[in-house]
Amino acid sequence: MAAFIQTNVRLPQGIKEQLKREARANRRSLSAEITYRLDVSLRNEKRRRKTKD
Repeated sequence: MAAFIQTNVRLPQGIKEQLKREARANRRSLSAEITYRLDVSLRNEKRRRKTKD
């Protein structure tokens, strides 16, 4: 199992509200939704970098 750390992030209110709605729709906690979206974004970025090389 991956180790987790706690961190604080400042977000614009609108982004937080959108993430909360998406988390509810996806049956995830807000934390899990943010983690999921960051993970997807980082994997996509890694894939894009590989195709540039």
